[in-house]
Amino acid sequence: MQQRPVVSIFTIANIITALRILVAPVFFFLLVQDAFWGYAWALILFIGAALTDFVDGILARYFGEISEFGIFLDPLADKILVLSALFGFTWLDVLPLWMVSVVAVRDVIATIIRVWSWSEGKSFSPSPLAKWKTFTQMGFVSAVLVLLAAEASPVRGISHWAAGVVSSGVIEGAMSIVVLLTIGSLLGYLRRIHF
Repeated sequence: MQQRPVVSIFTIANIITALRILVAPVFFFLLVQDAFWGYAWALILFIGAALTDFVDGILARYFGEISEFGIFLDPLADKILVLSALFGFTWLDVLPLWMVSVVAVRDVIATIIRVWSWSEGKSFSPSPLAKWKTFTQMGFVSAVLVLLAAEASPVRGISHWAAGVVSSGVIEGAMSIVVLLTIGSLLGYLRRIHF
C-alpha cells in the first residue's frame, strides 16, 4: 500500500472538521429548546456545519493536506453532528429511541473498526454507500428541522400545515430509509475487514 506523505494534524481542513464537532453541543442545546427561535438557529447552524463537510475535503485536496488523521476525523465529526440531531429529535418525541439507537450502535461499531484499522496502519476511508448514508442523514435532519421550525412558526397557516406533516408519520417513514442505509453501510464495513 502506498504511504501518504506525513501531514500535520493542524491543517485548515482538520480545524474546520474539529469545529463541526464543537458545534454539535451548541446545536443540540438550540434544538431542545422546543421553540421557533431554537429550531431556526439550529437549522442555520446545522446547514452551516454540514456545508463544512464539503469545504474541508476540498481544502485538504487543494493544499495537498490529505492525512490519515483527517480521513478518520471527518466521518467522526459527521457522526457526532448527525447523532446530536437524532437524539434531539428523540428528546422532542419526534423519533422513537430504537431507530436512533440503531444508527448510534452502527456508528460506534464503524468507529471501532476504523480505529482498529488505523492502529494497524491500514487506511479505512468511508465507502461510497457510507457517503450516501451521510448525505441522506444530513438531508433528513435538515428537512425535519425545517418542519419543526415551520410547526413552531407564528404564522398560523404554515404552523398548521407543518403540524399535519409531522403527525402524519412521514418522518418515521423517511427515518426507516435512513436506518436501512445505515445497516447496509455497516455490512459494507464488515465485508472489508481482513483480520
